[in-house]
Amino acid sequence: MDMPDHMYWSMRQQQKSRMLNLVRKRVREQHFRNQGSEAHLDRVLKLADPSNPHVLTIGFGRRFATYKRATLLFDDIDWLKQIVTDDERPVLFLFAGKAHPADQPGKDMIKRVIEMSRMPEFEGRILFVEGYDLRLARRLVSGVDVWLNNPIYPMEASGTSGMKAAFNGVINLSVLDGWWDEGYRNDNGWAVKPASPQLDDARRAHEESRALYELLQDRVIPLYYARGELGFSPEWIALSKRSMMTLLPQFNSHRMLGDYLRRFYLPAANQGKRIAQDNFAAARDLAAWKERVRKSWDAVNLRVLEAPRGSIHFGDTTRFAVAAAIDGLDPRDLVVELLLRSGSGDAAGESRVLHADGKTDQGEHRYVLDLAPELSGKLEYRLRACPYHPALTHRFDMGRMKWL
Repeated sequence: MDMPDHMYWSMRQQQKSRMLNLVRKRVREQHFRNQGSEAHLDRVLKLADPSNPHVLTIGFGRRFATYKRATLLFDDIDWLKQIVTDDERPVLFLFAGKAHPADQPGKDMIKRVIEMSRMPEFEGRILFVEGYDLRLARRLVSGVDVWLNNPIYPMEASGTSGMKAAFNGVINLSVLDGWWDEGYRNDNGWAVKPASPQLDDARRAHEESRALYELLQDRVIPLYYARGELGFSPEWIALSKRSMMTLLPQFNSHRMLGDYLRRFYLPAANQGKRIAQDNFAAARDLAAWKERVRKSWDAVNLRVLEAPRGSIHFGDTTRFAVAAAIDGLDPRDLVVELLLRSGSGDAAGESRVLHADGKTDQGEHRYVLDLAPELSGKLEYRLRACPYHPALTHRFDMGRMKWL
């Protein structure tokens, strides 16, 4: 990005000032509505100063669903106090959002944020801004310095607020979930690696909050306040620019429409053309096949004929063999599949299809696979069967599956 650093910093500070003006207006309204005093308001807004927007400001603005964990930041209050109460390097956290009226746990999270903001040690350093709407959301994603997102992995569907923030030069600090798992590349923001899914919820939250505190304490805050003679951190500006340059080309409406077209609209159109041939003969054949499968599927049964050896050397081959009683279906009417993954859950899994190999003495159909795993270490596997027809729009269209 060719814009000189001092001009870039000036534009970012201008955006932050606009945001802080709106934040002060909203907080002032809610403060006086609750019969607060003018003197107390000055304390509450001491860091949210549009005329001096040089305080590191971290934003969290979204729906207060429980899986988004708005209160993860408060897992260790003593540690958080050490991080945010340094007068030489102050930090302002801005929270905004709404919970569904029927979502009591979500409303409890909002209550918890407000309670934290009223604690003496966090007063003026944590603000909850009411009335979350498009205007406030627009100002937040364009005005804060860091966008915070810490959902429970893997429950984040996308995370479009982080994309919008990045387009405005805001740096993301997020759990590696949703879009950030794809967008993060080590040098364009900060990432919290999800804790092991084998841990209980409390332990996972504790591990990930600790990682969040460490990032704030060791990387985010020192980088922001590593200011040179011109009053800003050149390394922070470089990171902000790099974030924008790497993310803007990849996460935008052009790509979204292209993905929809390539992955859904064109395949659907092509599928429509295929089944319409010969006066919809293929559609009638597929409908008859589906009816036959529905009637027979409950009687489909799988059993293991050959289990793999408990231990093999890397590169060796082991055999999987399954017998399937398919109640009059053709062996080609189903696919038997092996799912294999690392026992740690860290590596991506493999999927392999077993091939039909005659019949057993009991008249069942036999499916086998000789596999040399490409993964090493402790491996976990499952076997499953599902209906298969080459004209299916999606392999799981039938909604039926049998597991071993």
